[in-house]
Amino acid sequence: MYATEGIVLKRFDAGEADYLFSIYTKDFGKIRARAQGIKKETAKLKGHLETLSRAHVSFVIGKSGERLTHAMLADFWPGIRGDFAREAMARYIAELFDEQCLVGERDYALWRLLLELFEELEKKPFGEDLADVRSAISAFTACFYIRFLDCLGYNGEKDIRVLQTRVESPFRRSKL
Repeated sequence: MYATEGIVLKRFDAGEADYLFSIYTKDFGKIRARAQGIKKETAKLKGHLETLSRAHVSFVIGKSGERLTHAMLADFWPGIRGDFAREAMARYIAELFDEQCLVGERDYALWRLLLELFEELEKKPFGEDLADVRSAISAFTACFYIRFLDCLGYNGEKDIRVLQTRVESPFRRSKL
């Protein structure tokens, strides 16, 4: 059995009573782990594995991949969830991490970046005025891109331009 902390990036439907979670963990990088029976009312994992939350998780590796055995919610980040702009940015970051990071590739720098971004989003609202919100989102996004691309190992001007077109639109599928 393995235990670590992680941030839940995504949740996929995996049958009648199960979910498959994409979790970026401190000790194992990104994992895709099944939570069996989590849709049942009496499930012990229910409520501890919410998308965009940090949790302490335990899992085992079986024939069909990782299976979650225990989870305890560590941070729910109510400030992010209570602000549309911050939640949209957090979902965007989670989508990029899920899309660009490989399963099983541990990278402590990426873990620290993800955790710092969520902590920063939690404590800093983007503002009240629409112009202030747009300006703050633009600055936050630019800073995020540079740090994210650097952690991924892209440092040349050409590398950054090519990847940035992909990073700027994570929900649109296009070829590099």
